[in-house]
Amino acid sequence: MARPIVYGPALSTYVWSARLALAEKGVAHELVDVPFGAHREEPHLTRHPFGKVPAFEHDGFELYETQAILRYVDERFPGFPLQSPDVHEFSRMNQIIGIIDAYGWAAIAGGVLVNRVVKPRMGLTADEAAIAAALPRARLVLSEIARLQGDREFLAGERVSLADVMAAPLLYLFSRVPDGEAPIGEHPGLAAWLRRMAERQSFQVTKPPGV
Repeated sequence: MARPIVYGPALSTYVWSARLALAEKGVAHELVDVPFGAHREEPHLTRHPFGKVPAFEHDGFELYETQAILRYVDERFPGFPLQSPDVHEFSRMNQIIGIIDAYGWAAIAGGVLVNRVVKPRMGLTADEAAIAAALPRARLVLSEIARLQGDREFLAGERVSLADVMAAPLLYLFSRVPDGEAPIGEHPGLAAWLRRMAERQSFQVTKPPGV
């Protein structure tokens, strides 16, 4: 059986989430680097016509959209399930994934991380006004995820799920920049969860270089 292939830059939070899911399932995979900018050009547009990352391939089956990739990985490969059979935990998982996708990425990655992490690596200047405008929504995302987590060990239950896989890369990178360190520190349960995620072997083996 061929190894799954993930296409995209290692530093992308969505690429990292896809790789984290594979690692949680114990699945060896290949990362084909598609640098920022090249994801809007061929040959990547053939894999993902909307010019986003990641794209995914396994045994000739091609897929894009992070949520679809995460569910494919969980349902296609054996190992510990990353989706709970409990309807409440399953629904909470999907709610948190939706929050990350609809609100979290735009505020935290699009508003802050692109300016604090990606642009400096490309020799570009950060847009301080964009960062300031994004932070209120980023704080709301953190506060809602912390509220929904409650006193659980993981975001949607007592075991790791796709909610954790989706949220951890984004929130970890946010915690590593000055704009995010304090807001995450305001939620001790969320900060403790993030430390637990960062200690997992799956997290360590997929962490982008220099992070």
